[in-house]
Amino acid sequence: RVAYNDPSVSRAVEIVEGAFEGIRSEYLSAVAGMGTKTDPNSDGGVLPPLEPDYDVNSRGGEHASDALHAGSWDWHSYVLNGEVRDGFAERCPETAAAVDALREEGLLFETPFSFCFFSTLAGGSSIKPHVGPMNLRLRVHLPLVVPNDAGPAPGGKDRGGVTCGLRVGAQVRQWSEGQALVLDDSYEHEVWNNAADPRALLLLDLWHPDVGQEERVRIRNMFDYARGKGWIGKDGSK
Repeated sequence: RVAYNDPSVSRAVEIVEGAFEGIRSEYLSAVAGMGTKTDPNSDGGVLPPLEPDYDVNSRGGEHASDALHAGSWDWHSYVLNGEVRDGFAERCPETAAAVDALREEGLLFETPFSFCFFSTLAGGSSIKPHVGPMNLRLRVHLPLVVPNDAGPAPGGKDRGGVTCGLRVGAQVRQWSEGQALVLDDSYEHEVWNNAADPRALLLLDLWHPDVGQEERVRIRNMFDYARGKGWIGKDGSK
């Protein structure tokens, strides 16, 4: 895995991998439109699909750049800039339960720079090299759908000979469905999908294990104070 073998990270991986089948099923139903889910509060009604919430033309957030990616990259968020989104838990209860379990165990990164979302990268799309804004977190990818033609490219014409994958620093990795990958996104990284079909994963943020409990409290208090003073918005922007 990229890049840590730590008991807290291993516990987080255990939680999300243990919920893989349910999370994948909810993604396919709520986002990919494969299958339906009945609304328990109606007489046989079917819940509508989730709408993507990532706006490439937005400004002020960590990922707010219309030049960051090429092609189509959709988000369906449970946590966006540290705020829980309404409606997600109702539509994807098993996914929400797994993420909430991380929160209850003190593993989930909870600041305005915290995210948890279904990330869908269409075939022929890429996310350009960039770095995260801090080294306080680790980012988890739980691959849900990996294209069948995501293996080594003929002639090695793609990055590291990989058709669908990511690079963190000098390391290139491919995703494998159900096997979480952990990375420190403060290092330069990029993502690409040169396969024909979409790649989908659940992305979420953990506290970096090198950040101690007292430091975490102080960091949360710092952001709360800055928001209270109006120095930053909910997304961490000025």
